[in-house]
Amino acid sequence: MSVSIAKVKTKVRWTAGVFFFVSGLVITTWTSRIPEIQQKFQLSNAELGWILFASNAGLVCALPFTSWVIARFSSSRMMMIGAIIYVLVLPVLAFSNATWQIVFLLFLFGASRTFLSMSANTNAIEIQKLYHKPIVAKFHGIWSLACFAGIGLSALMISQSVSPFIHFTGVAIVVLAIILALKRKKQKAFKRGEKRPLFVKPDRYLLLLGLITFCSMSCESAMFDWSINYFDKVVKSDKTYVTAGYTSFIIMFTIGRLIGDRLIAKFGTLAMLFSSGVMMATGFMISIFFPSIWLASAGFSLVGFGGSIIVPMVYTLAGKNEKMLPTYAIVSVTMLGYIGFLTCPLFMGMISEQWGMQSAFGLMAVYAIIISLLVVLMKKLNITA
Repeated sequence: MSVSIAKVKTKVRWTAGVFFFVSGLVITTWTSRIPEIQQKFQLSNAELGWILFASNAGLVCALPFTSWVIARFSSSRMMMIGAIIYVLVLPVLAFSNATWQIVFLLFLFGASRTFLSMSANTNAIEIQKLYHKPIVAKFHGIWSLACFAGIGLSALMISQSVSPFIHFTGVAIVVLAIILALKRKKQKAFKRGEKRPLFVKPDRYLLLLGLITFCSMSCESAMFDWSINYFDKVVKSDKTYVTAGYTSFIIMFTIGRLIGDRLIAKFGTLAMLFSSGVMMATGFMISIFFPSIWLASAGFSLVGFGGSIIVPMVYTLAGKNEKMLPTYAIVSVTMLGYIGFLTCPLFMGMISEQWGMQSAFGLMAVYAIIISLLVVLMKKLNITA
């Protein structure tokens, strides 16, 4: 019996890992060819920004509906459906010939990404309940590894002058084949335990977790969108090293997620959340006060390692809330996080314009400190699930 249970646990864990990999592979496949899509439609940077915003709008608009659907039909089923839609939209993006078409498709692309992401994270929290040790961070590590794989494959496709449509179609075919192979195994959905109300006003516990997610995703957004500009404008590095900071960040971000479960098991979730905020703040401050290639890269490495497991830890804590189904709890904290992800580029741009990019990164250091302060507040008020 124990052998059978172990096999089931391993099976569902690896299956969830596949969907995290699919999510990372598909998004990097798309983003790698954005410059060619911009050239195809002859878009200015401002016009491209508005068109890409359609994807972010889809991400946010799908959140409330996603939580209801996952609660109604199970995370494993919606993970499958979300992945199929996500993959099918990919080649059509390259095939579109009018801006209104690509705006509509990007909205659908973002919405299906939310379906896949939220159902996969809910599924990961459900699987976590089968284990006595932390495992959620590794799922996010798989996503990061998929991004590396996607970037490598995209670099090969671009170097060989393969068109975006052929590139996207090839990825879609391979991913669909994997998904359909998993579908044939007909995995059983997780059974829900006691009945809980579907719509419950988030309590202080979820609100604090949501604020932590807001700060964390804002910092992530700053690093993804502005780290290369920082090295170009502030560090004034040679073009050869302009991506050094971003590369340092993403490598440590991935390593942190791959070893994060062991750190959480050893030191505890709240202790790691506090340390993550301190580490990120320290990294930002080093980069601000010592804007040289090596020290700024070291600072960005600290930001990457510190921020790597905050979201997995928050999702794990949210899933323990007894007043709300895991999918609703995860979506509630994610909504605040997405607000940070969407608004951070605007704040960074305005502050950089008025007071310089170092001041904008200083705001991110404040956000990181707030993460640690929120953890202290949770401990002081003894706020738990």
